[in-house]
Amino acid sequence: LQKPLVVVQIDAHLDFVDQRHGVRFGHGNSMRRCLEMPHISSMFQLGIRGVSSTAKSGFEDAKTMGSTVLSVRKVRELGVASVVERVPSGSLVYISIDIDGLDPSIAPGTGTPSHGGFLYYEVKDLLRLLISRTHLVGLDLVEVSPPYDVAGVTTTLAARLVLDAMGFAMAKREKSEL
Repeated sequence: LQKPLVVVQIDAHLDFVDQRHGVRFGHGNSMRRCLEMPHISSMFQLGIRGVSSTAKSGFEDAKTMGSTVLSVRKVRELGVASVVERVPSGSLVYISIDIDGLDPSIAPGTGTPSHGGFLYYEVKDLLRLLISRTHLVGLDLVEVSPPYDVAGVTTTLAARLVLDAMGFAMAKREKSEL
């Protein structure tokens, strides 16, 4: 890439261990690997509350390497709009959503549920505001586990969030073409 990229992660877990059981490229260290890439300028890790997956040194490393780590409680305290304003306007943004970033009361179908997560409209507002003031270059949504999703609400929620993001991106594109 010729321009720096900002990663916005919505997740319960930091995913920032250097190695776990000799594994350097797994789901527990993906965000650390991202910040090691020269084209990733910064990262915003939102909703982090599952501290069991990363030691204190991982949090310190994340901040030292250019990450802003905000818990769900802190995002609510600051307000979604205020948090989004921290992401440089006009920057290239990649959004990574782990379904466990949302509360298990609305997204039970995941292998690592963690209570106290975001609600649907909080994530929808994050997506809407992020996409409106930056250039979305990609998005992923991971960790949905249908066997744990007996009523199918997690898969429906995941699809809704991806459709919301696509809609926001298309609306922005159409507005800029006018």
